[in-house]
Amino acid sequence: MSVSQVTARKTAYQPFQCLVCQSRFTRHENLKRHFALHNRSQNEASLPCDFCHATFSRPDLRNRHMKRKHPDQQHSEVTKTQADTQTHRARVGQRESPQDNSASLSPGNSENGLPSHHSGEEGDLNMDNMDGGIWAPTVRYERSLDERSRNGDGENTNFAITAPSTREQLNEPTCISQIVQEATDFEQSLLHGTPFLKAPHNLNLQPHQMAPPHSSSLEASLPGFTINSDSPDRLLSNHNLGLPNDWFPTAHQVARGCDLFFAYVSPFVPFLHRPTFDASQVPPHLILSILSLGFQHGEDPECGNQIGSGAELSLHCFHRARSLILSNEEEIERFSHISTVQSYLLLQICAMMYLCGKDSACGLKMHSAMISLARAGGLMQPVSIESSTTTDLDALWREFARTESHKRTLFAVHQIDALWYQFLSIPRSISHLEIKHDLPCPEEDWKASSPAEWAHRQLVSRPTGPSVQYADAVRRFLSPDSDLSDIPPFDPYGAINIAQFLISSAREISGWSTMTGMLSMERFGAVRSSLLALAPFIRPQMEVGSIAYTHTSLCEATWETAMIELQLWSPSHTGGIVEGSIDAVLNQSTYLAPSSGFLCEPETAKAVQPYVNWFLRYLEASVSPTPEAPWVAMYAYKAFLIAWQLVRGGIPGAMEAVGVADGDVEGALAWARMVFSRRQRWQLGKLILVCLDSLGK
Repeated sequence: MSVSQVTARKTAYQPFQCLVCQSRFTRHENLKRHFALHNRSQNEASLPCDFCHATFSRPDLRNRHMKRKHPDQQHSEVTKTQADTQTHRARVGQRESPQDNSASLSPGNSENGLPSHHSGEEGDLNMDNMDGGIWAPTVRYERSLDERSRNGDGENTNFAITAPSTREQLNEPTCISQIVQEATDFEQSLLHGTPFLKAPHNLNLQPHQMAPPHSSSLEASLPGFTINSDSPDRLLSNHNLGLPNDWFPTAHQVARGCDLFFAYVSPFVPFLHRPTFDASQVPPHLILSILSLGFQHGEDPECGNQIGSGAELSLHCFHRARSLILSNEEEIERFSHISTVQSYLLLQICAMMYLCGKDSACGLKMHSAMISLARAGGLMQPVSIESSTTTDLDALWREFARTESHKRTLFAVHQIDALWYQFLSIPRSISHLEIKHDLPCPEEDWKASSPAEWAHRQLVSRPTGPSVQYADAVRRFLSPDSDLSDIPPFDPYGAINIAQFLISSAREISGWSTMTGMLSMERFGAVRSSLLALAPFIRPQMEVGSIAYTHTSLCEATWETAMIELQLWSPSHTGGIVEGSIDAVLNQSTYLAPSSGFLCEPETAKAVQPYVNWFLRYLEASVSPTPEAPWVAMYAYKAFLIAWQLVRGGIPGAMEAVGVADGDVEGALAWARMVFSRRQRWQLGKLILVCLDSLGK
């Protein structure tokens, strides 16, 4: 993009210019606030922090600093101030005459039952007096936008779950108690990992639906990007791990963690190009995100590979990466914004599938942030190719890696978005129609270790037809008369996205049928036909029930799960239960398992048995499940629950594939404890073992 184009775009997004220093702003109020700085004296411009020697030019910057750097001290100070204020008001209330009560902040004494205000500009609420009591859950959303999210020109660059503003809520005095209570219940359900039956009243769980920008460049479309990030605690505060603010892993730890990541994690999220990856050129927050997953599969070399040291280092990297993203937004601006999307993606996988529990709430907030940044940053659009005319083979190869990484990052985002819908029943945030990318290139091209090997593959490959966009591929698989033979070869990683789209379609059929009481056999048949047509693309010459324990098992597991979902509808999903964590999903699935008596009907058992058997054989064969995507264990556990119900129901051959006799319920549980104990290194494996113990009671 030329300098003139960049200047024109900046002018279009920032029409207000300071006459003193020529700085530009997107909003007039930001220009007014900035211009006031030129008229301040030195004393007025120095606002000291109450807890350190730092000074600031604006109150909101000081407030943001205090919330980030001194959260514990500030909490103690606020608690003390509130207590003193309440005591003072109680004493004053005893002395005031009835005429003076009209100025009280009590909702009961103000006009229309709403709190009045006696300071500040006309029409503004005195937020400083609303930190406690019933107003806290809703006021926090409004305050975080004003106090924490202004960088330079006042743009908001934080991303999280959004909620209606306090002023909008105050326009409905009859509902304020319900809003506050339900918002509190919703927040608590996420923090504790418990399911909730309904979303809070008037609370928007979706990121802003922004139209995809026309520019294909991820960087060029971000200057006008703003999003309401007024969520509780901005992705939660950092855990106090006793680490210094400048802590970073050693070079030895970084090298070992990256090796672990590419060996065990990258196969199921292959968007980082291993041959051209250089850790020294990667932003710190992305390196830490990589290490947070890598050390879930190995131990810390600085601790002599002591058992458990890897998980501890993973936790440190996880929280340090979050802290960097939240507190060093200005520094992160220097790097590619796609690295922030990738960091959010890896960190939420770590939070949801490895750490679980209370960290799941943080994972869901990061998911909302990731979707919003991906959409606003143009990730849905293909990236422009800048070096297409060069004769430098190495430059061409690196340009290919950059554009393919851009595409594969979006496919990973789409997969995770579909996963949370499958597991948690949280509505999807991305439509397949938004994705304007072609299907991923063949795996052999992506893994080419040198420019010469990549160029050779480009020469010898003979595409059977023009490239196909993802949305068009979905349409062709759903069309009964479509010819699939002319689709060029593509990585099964892209076939996972198509399979997950079909799983989501099956869930939508179950939800629609539950609400209406009618079953659309036409829609059911279309999804089933599409899954059968997709099978050869998942793994060539795949036979139902076959098993090969490689990293490609994720593709097959997703397909087998789709076939199960089509035959058996999730009781928690059709019951309208929305979970807040994987812990809650496992508990709910285990609790509901004994009540599904319809599984014992011969026709149902016969239809689902081949796909359940695939998971039983997979669990039996995976003696060392280190390269396994964590959600495959979730798929497998749900498949075992079906097999266990069939054994309880006396269905012949229910677990014959793994040597469990008909009707042997205890034998089925003993077998499950054996195969899932291989995964007890991870928190997810421990949770499954606890659920198996409760299943046997």
